[in-house]
Amino acid sequence: MKQILLVLALLTISNLGYSQGNWSWTRVADLPITTSNNAFVEVISDNGKFAYSFGGISDSLTQSDIHQRVFKYSVSQDSWTEMPEIPDTSGKIASAASFVNDKIYLIGGYHVESNGTETSSNKIHIYDPSIDAFEADGSSLPIPIDGHVQAVWRDSLIFVVTGWSNTENVPDVQIYNPELNSWMIGTPTPNLTDYKSFGASGYILGDTIFYYGGVIDNPIFEATNTLRKGVIDEKDPTQIEWTVISPSNGDPLYRAACSGHNKVVFWLGGSKQAYNFNALAYYTDEPVLPNNRTINIDLENNTQSNTFNTQNEVMDLRGIAKIGGGNWLIAGGIDSLQKATNKTYLAHKPELSDINTLNNPPFFKVVLTGDYFKIMTENIGEIIVYDIQGRTLFQSNKQLADLKIPKSELQQGILLFVYDDKVNLPLNIKKVNP
Repeated sequence: MKQILLVLALLTISNLGYSQGNWSWTRVADLPITTSNNAFVEVISDNGKFAYSFGGISDSLTQSDIHQRVFKYSVSQDSWTEMPEIPDTSGKIASAASFVNDKIYLIGGYHVESNGTETSSNKIHIYDPSIDAFEADGSSLPIPIDGHVQAVWRDSLIFVVTGWSNTENVPDVQIYNPELNSWMIGTPTPNLTDYKSFGASGYILGDTIFYYGGVIDNPIFEATNTLRKGVIDEKDPTQIEWTVISPSNGDPLYRAACSGHNKVVFWLGGSKQAYNFNALAYYTDEPVLPNNRTINIDLENNTQSNTFNTQNEVMDLRGIAKIGGGNWLIAGGIDSLQKATNKTYLAHKPELSDINTLNNPPFFKVVLTGDYFKIMTENIGEIIVYDIQGRTLFQSNKQLADLKIPKSELQQGILLFVYDDKVNLPLNIKKVNP
């Protein structure tokens, strides 16, 4: 037993050397099809953790490749399943999805006709993940919209900020109340190019919405590097105070994924140039490349960092799934070959989580089922199994999916299963292998 305690102590010391500030990327199960410009969102429920992809454009990125297909990713099984398609007249792109009170709300987007005509959508589709079915549509958007910023406030209201409406870039702020199935009009952004954009992305931290980049129409479509914020009145959320944080914040950014946690907001992927759904630049038809950039803005420490990773070479993202434990998923997008991709990645940054205190340790469970020990955790990390003398019997990296260890690979008797997520003190569970 002393040997086991020594091993645990050494594991604890090794945590001090863990590299902070860097994202790690893990490729997980591929989407069943290539797709881009797809709305993407997480679902966390009593049934587990999932991510959903709605619509988008596949294959050769032509008008005929725009689709209505829906796919569900199971975190625990690391697998995709096709669900009922979006109940609309045709496929659409540039919509966004939010998960509120156990339902998914798919808002806006636009259709492209065979003659090239583009029509913004005023629809809100409601999806019930508990039965994997669409309900009747919600109340129509007051202003049809696509390419907008969409974010959830206090798990209750969905903010739809700026975007493109049929023929113009609009400053409007539309706020949906899922409980009442009704829309409110919020304080619009100033009717200026510093604020109006489409293809921007943002996130709400507390009572403040942050959104970055997108395209401005002044006088041609041009990607911008402006970072803005809107402070939401907690007593009347329709009242918003808009300001520009930085009018020139590094490279321009278009169609990136955005999320955040506590006092940090970040953007993954995207491009430096504005482009159409075919990955060709507006006006010039030149191919546009992803910028493989990740931006982290720490509001508490007033710092910003930029990192570049070749695994992050993807643009045309319309959402990111926040699944907890410092883990996010992105699926699809356009890669560096200007093609829609089916790749799905887990982006992991453990310090962007609430599992860094022993008062709230990460979930760790070992279940004996048939001929296997099944290891379940909420985070990625390492699993080590020791015998009673402290000898290592098994060691493996643990991703999000459950890990199964055959009983036959472990000796009989008392076993110690250790889970090390490189953030907390390692957790251990004793089991008997009969």
